[in-house]
Amino acid sequence: RFGAETMAAHQIAINWASLMFMIPLSIGMAATVRVGHAAGACDAAAVALRGRAGILIGVGFALFSASVMLIAPHAIVALYTNVDAVAHIAAGFLAYAAVFQIVDCIQATSGGALRGIKDTRVPMLITVAAYWVIGLPLATVLTFKTALGPAGVWCGFIGGLSIAAIGLS
Repeated sequence: RFGAETMAAHQIAINWASLMFMIPLSIGMAATVRVGHAAGACDAAAVALRGRAGILIGVGFALFSASVMLIAPHAIVALYTNVDAVAHIAAGFLAYAAVFQIVDCIQATSGGALRGIKDTRVPMLITVAAYWVIGLPLATVLTFKTALGPAGVWCGFIGGLSIAAIGLS
């Protein structure tokens, strides 16, 4: 519907964002273990400290990677393509991916910390609601019913992930 160039640009941006997300995801997994150890030792202060530390470390990396996406989008895109039409669109999508990166990191590291205290039911409900009740419908409306077009998908991602980040943190 939006053309091969737009789809290729989206793939570049989501691939780069996913690659950069692996570090916050790993930090979230580490937070699960660290928080779990503190919870097992019945040390509430350490649970809180380790959970917050995991979130802050993850956010620190996300801010760094988001900065790179905002400062050097064309260098990132050049790793994937030399087609000008695709590169131009992908560079624009990377600006959305930078915001996406930050809220995605917060929800991933917060979720990891919550798993460490065996809190999984409410976080699952929060993420299902954030992604399927808010994010996907928002992306659909913004993409097909507004002038945003394909950028509406990214705005929907950001909206859903923001709700998840707020709810989980």
